[in-house]
Amino acid sequence: MRKSMIHELYYGNVSPWERKRILDPEFIALGKKIDDIVTHYKKLLSPEEYKKFEEMQNLQAQADVIQEAELFEYAFCAGVLLMIDVFRYKGP
Repeated sequence: MRKSMIHELYYGNVSPWERKRILDPEFIALGKKIDDIVTHYKKLLSPEEYKKFEEMQNLQAQADVIQEAELFEYAFCAGVLLMIDVFRYKGP
């Protein structure tokens, strides 16, 4: 029998930031293309220029994490508000 979501959350069995690995072929193909481009620039740029390129990648990754966190918060709150409306609904 499945435990309640509140129970699972309290005991640390629910970690929204930990997800299953994405196995979508399109996602995998995009990752391969990105790796190929990074390899291209690693060969093309001087070590100093490549270091700046890596810094830009790290900054982009940090911005993506912030964006994902805000999207999660928005989606979670929207879901909760939707459930509140559903439970308050009296019907016609």
